[in-house]
Amino acid sequence: MANPRPDAKHKLTKAVDTPKYVVIERDLLRRIGRAEFRAGGPLPSQRDLSQQYGVSLMTLRQALQALEAQGVVEQVPGKGTYVRINRVPYVATGLGSLVDDLRAQGIVMDTTLLRAEVVDATPETAARLGLAAGDRVLEVERLRLVGPNPVVHQLSRVPEALGAALLDADFQTESLYGLLAERCGAVPARATETITPQSMTPEVAALLEVAAGAVGLRSDRLTFDAYGVALVHDDALLVSDRMVVTIEREAAGPNFRYVQR
Repeated sequence: MANPRPDAKHKLTKAVDTPKYVVIERDLLRRIGRAEFRAGGPLPSQRDLSQQYGVSLMTLRQALQALEAQGVVEQVPGKGTYVRINRVPYVATGLGSLVDDLRAQGIVMDTTLLRAEVVDATPETAARLGLAAGDRVLEVERLRLVGPNPVVHQLSRVPEALGAALLDADFQTESLYGLLAERCGAVPARATETITPQSMTPEVAALLEVAAGAVGLRSDRLTFDAYGVALVHDDALLVSDRMVVTIEREAAGPNFRYVQR
């Protein structure tokens, strides 16, 4: 995809009191996610970017420094700024699934279905989903890929009362959250998500093509409907050197709690 002309102004939507460099940082993340700037390739020069965004070089450099700190780009002295290979920017915002969120950011992610079956809920799963002992759940295990690279191993659990209506679904092409809304009338209203480092088991490491015991980012997410009924327990393991997670914060947005372990 051709880069915009250096003299073309890039339109930005700026929230009140948001620093300009943060707005530029988010927009560059979006453009990288849409493959406007290819992995391993250079960004336009700092002077060209500052002209596109209508800001000073100092402001533009603040945005690039923030992206470099996230591991999205690399500044090579004497050569320029390059998009790092295999670092997918994931901005965690709404109530959609991981793939829904990435698709909204213009990132194409393929899915390999590993299995979809109804099984007995473990005590931990039953407790998370508010089920009784002996209840069953639909487990959907998938591998997510960006290009040829596996980046996420995801295990989703849905109460059998809902999951029974999804047994014939094509989980490789259809969104689990979309299926719940369309077939069951179960619409997500809120979710809690915890992201922690976790060592990979040999089985998951092999699927993600990393060394056994490698540390990934575990996203543990519980999604509820408007009545507080748990719909989905998602357990996803992200390859930490292939994904960059950014959480957007707003004054009236999500509440965050920090727990010391």
